[in-house]
Amino acid sequence: MSIDLTRFYESFFTESLDGLDTSEAELLALENSEPNADRLNAIFRGIHSIKGAAGSLGFSAIADFTHHVEGVLDQLRLETLTPDRNTLDVLLSCVDYSRSLLLAARDSKPVDANRALQLVAALDRLAKVASVTESAQAAAVHAAPCLQYRLRFEPSADFFSSGNDPLRFLRVLDGMGELSATADMSRLEDASASDFDVERSYLCWDIEIATTAGHHEIEEVFSWVQEDCKLTVEAVQQTVASSAQTPNKAPTTPAIAERRTDDRRQPENRRAAARRTDDTELGEARADNLHVSRDKVDDLINLVGELVITRTMLKQSVSLLGEESAKQLEATLVQLERNTRDLQASVMAIRMLPVSHAFGRFARMVRDVSQHLGKQVKLEISGEHSELDKMVIEKLVDPLTHLVRNALDHGIELPETRRSAGKPETATLRLHAEHKGGNIEILVSDDGRGIDLERIEAKAHQSGLLREAEAVTAERACELIFEPGFSTAESVNDLSGRGVGLDVVRRNITALSGSIKVESSPGRGTAFLIRLPLTLAIIDGMTVTVGADTYIVPMAFIVECLQPDVRTLKSVAGRGMLVEVRGHFLPLLKLGELTGAADAVAFENGLLLVLEADGNRIALLVDALIGQDQIVIKSLDRNYRKVAHIAGATILGEGRVVLILDVGALVRAARD
Repeated sequence: MSIDLTRFYESFFTESLDGLDTSEAELLALENSEPNADRLNAIFRGIHSIKGAAGSLGFSAIADFTHHVEGVLDQLRLETLTPDRNTLDVLLSCVDYSRSLLLAARDSKPVDANRALQLVAALDRLAKVASVTESAQAAAVHAAPCLQYRLRFEPSADFFSSGNDPLRFLRVLDGMGELSATADMSRLEDASASDFDVERSYLCWDIEIATTAGHHEIEEVFSWVQEDCKLTVEAVQQTVASSAQTPNKAPTTPAIAERRTDDRRQPENRRAAARRTDDTELGEARADNLHVSRDKVDDLINLVGELVITRTMLKQSVSLLGEESAKQLEATLVQLERNTRDLQASVMAIRMLPVSHAFGRFARMVRDVSQHLGKQVKLEISGEHSELDKMVIEKLVDPLTHLVRNALDHGIELPETRRSAGKPETATLRLHAEHKGGNIEILVSDDGRGIDLERIEAKAHQSGLLREAEAVTAERACELIFEPGFSTAESVNDLSGRGVGLDVVRRNITALSGSIKVESSPGRGTAFLIRLPLTLAIIDGMTVTVGADTYIVPMAFIVECLQPDVRTLKSVAGRGMLVEVRGHFLPLLKLGELTGAADAVAFENGLLLVLEADGNRIALLVDALIGQDQIVIKSLDRNYRKVAHIAGATILGEGRVVLILDVGALVRAARD
């Protein structure tokens, strides 16, 4: 019976790409810290897992290339190769190419075979450097005595059901010294054809090994399957002398040999220990992580959304019952509401990921871009364990990428410029995330030159964004940089200068129901603060009416609600109506006029909602406020078509479908 391997592909690609991300992050960390066993093992493990899985699934190109990479990484673990700049450059390029191989295999696209040849040649050069060091270490090892051990390894009948493979342990032992093994098939001979089970383990092994490892180290190879096997380890009372020993030298006893565990003198032991670490940690990782299709998670979240709608409908129904019946049902409804919220929180947590999934990719970018620009930049990341909806993270990556590139290109100075300004030659770029209420705040800041007010003013006059005599304040400059097409770059390069920039960043952030603000101090740096909801699936909304129609306004955009006063109205020729709110004139939008509601109330009889998006405020006139509640967002584009000023739809308690206002679009409409 053939096995359909294609059903494992999705999991393979997902796990392999995650493993490459981990290996890349650890390689970058090596550049600024001393190598340690945990870090080197993590790097090796990511490539080692890809090689093994790719080979078993038939992706030979991936397995062959990662085999070459694995060899050099093994030399790093054995300390026969130094992780200097050249070595890290080659290995990071290999990570990039491995990623391209995975994506090409996943998407059935071609790859650059010549690039593979170039990288393999570079790896071979590194391996030759390592071989010189390894030869010197091997000479020291051969001078040490080897001990002979005899092992009996009897896996339990259900050994395979726990995901173990006896051959894995034989391979680890083989890496510790000279090994010979004989399979004992007596249990197989005792099994009849009728009760033979292909999933049971029938073989046992008698093993002999000559190694410098101690008794305890050999037992440790089997430590994590000791409940699933019988193992005996017997030290043969003789020493196998190497060519470096004299024939009459007194034998070393096993007790002494067990204490000879200095890994710096025993590269074979280090290799075996590393392999044991790989196998153990991989087993633990498989137990702790369960890969689930995104579609299944989305379906589950949609079902929870329907449950929230049903709860709202029940609340509406209770209000129509008699007093006695309402009391009894209301108590049950309170319990249902509590359970629904708990279920909702638990289900939403499934799709929550640490912000490190977004932040992690910037270490490599900062390294490569700063080298390209001739700048020295240190990236500091904090709060990366703060969690955010996976969908939000995916849509947040592009805006963050643009902000980081802007900081590297525009904000941070060259080393000589910083030195002349009395600053450290190495600049600091910070990424920070933290939860605040039901939102998350992400800060992107640098200690560079800050926003150049004179250049902003000159460019704004040139672009017609300022009147001829109008000067630019710091606050005004922070707004101008978000204008479409605005750029102060003197020339176009591969990083910036095309005029497609911060206006797109703000638009993307607003599309996530978020906001972005900027603060800058000349000569001291710039900070962008992004504020986002934790999830886009279920939000708090305010129900409003205009005429006979009902709409939802997301609470995140509402600043305050006011009673209108006709004395605060002001008409501007060609620009519509303004309304004064606390000393500031805000553009006035009448929801009734936008939606064509013929029976909307007059200005003085309605209510004003002060809304803020894109760093700007407007006043929206509605008839009345109905109340606040959680709403489940349903995509309008997927079920109907894109509608101006509408972000989506939801279902109210009485079962009526209502539209959710796109506040960002309303603000832009008011400005236009």
